[in-house]
Amino acid sequence: SGTDQILQVYWGTEHGLKTPKTPTCILFNQKQQFWKFGYDAVMKYKSLSPSKADNWYFFQNFEMKLYNTTKVTSGMELKASNGKTLPALMVFSESLHCLKEHALNTIQEASFQTVCNQEEISWVITIPAIWSAAARQFVWLAARKAGLASDMISEKLIIALEQEVASLWCKQL
Repeated sequence: SGTDQILQVYWGTEHGLKTPKTPTCILFNQKQQFWKFGYDAVMKYKSLSPSKADNWYFFQNFEMKLYNTTKVTSGMELKASNGKTLPALMVFSESLHCLKEHALNTIQEASFQTVCNQEEISWVITIPAIWSAAARQFVWLAARKAGLASDMISEKLIIALEQEVASLWCKQL
């Protein structure tokens, strides 16, 4: 209808939880294919037998790697809970893709199944101001790989500093 507003999304309801933020966790199977994100990733990983879990890739709080690493590159690797590694760009882009799909599904449900034109959507990814320019560029690359912007509509993807976005939100309120 155009007047619908989604002010708050809650995560984990299918697991008996109701939180405003999802844990930054992602799970890939033994073939290095994306499996689950957020609470779903945590629950699935915890349900695996120890021998099976050794062959899967579970990452948590991996966004901190962009802050703690002095040299962020598109070829860097991330270490899973069991010590196995995957390309960081793959981990970040799959996470952003999952969040994108969740947002689109939420919008569709709130608008009574009206399909929105993705080219009309502007995506804003917030990052800490203390992240390096290389980390910001890395997030941009991961977002592009996740399908949040194409070459033709790259102005629809904004990488913004968390405190600037918070300040604008406070002004809006």
